[in-house]
Amino acid sequence: GEGESVARAQPIHLPQVDPQRAQRLGLLAGLLAAVGVLGVVATQLNLDGSSTAAVRPTPPSSSCTSNSCSRTVLVGGRTRSYDVVLPSGWQPDVSYPIVIGLGGWQHTAGQTRRYQQLEREVGGNAIVVYAQGKANAWGGAPYAVTSLDEDIAYLRAVIADVRARDHADASRVAAIGLSNGGGMATALACHAPDMVDAVASVAGAYYSPTVTGCTPGSVATLLIHATNDDVVAYGGGTRHRARYESVPTVFDTFSRKNACADFFLETPGPGTVTFDRGSCAAPTTLMRLSGGGHTWFTSPDATRESVQFVLGQL
Repeated sequence: GEGESVARAQPIHLPQVDPQRAQRLGLLAGLLAAVGVLGVVATQLNLDGSSTAAVRPTPPSSSCTSNSCSRTVLVGGRTRSYDVVLPSGWQPDVSYPIVIGLGGWQHTAGQTRRYQQLEREVGGNAIVVYAQGKANAWGGAPYAVTSLDEDIAYLRAVIADVRARDHADASRVAAIGLSNGGGMATALACHAPDMVDAVASVAGAYYSPTVTGCTPGSVATLLIHATNDDVVAYGGGTRHRARYESVPTVFDTFSRKNACADFFLETPGPGTVTFDRGSCAAPTTLMRLSGGGHTWFTSPDATRESVQFVLGQL
């Protein structure tokens, strides 16, 4: 190593200079050279607060295109991946909240980004993460290869990684999901309320483990679900030989968890009725769609509704 080579360096002999003094001069020259190198490094890393401070070196473990990167984290002995989209004009001195996108069963992080497009609505106000489920699934569902605890630990690791790399604010986090991913978003609110400030679930699959036995703690919660969902029925049921909760039951679960008063405000709209629970510790809202099926809705715009809801809590 470097330390060993320096220890073995020979004294420098200069004409008309005492060898011991020459050795001291040589060491001094080395120190001055090192200071010069550090000065260059400091300039390159923008430690001097210059106008180039927004230039951020790309971590070697990232694959980046423009402001998007694919990265890996090691958690529980497994290497897992995620994609991140930084705000345009990202600044290292700004502490951004994090919005996590969770896809449905059999959806990759890339596919999730294509239909959610959370960054479109987020703009420059947050860092967007598209998480990657193991085998394209999330814990709590009967087809998942991971447990809820494993996926919660993975998402904690992702948040920590984004905080370290991109100066994100780990105390301001939201999750937005579709179907199985919606179930995972509500599972975070249920089992890890310290981790998220707000969640939104679109056509969520609420298999019983995801939203039962919740840890105390309020989390702003938005549910969007169609009455004619032919995959995950509004009224609950059984799928893959596993029971899932009805949407009204989940709404009641989070109404109690968020210490809401026993009343709600009903706002009818074209094909949609919005129910807001009253006097809650955190906003608790259900958007019930007439028709619409099992999908990432465009009317109402699921991206706009979910992002505006969660950003209001961050």
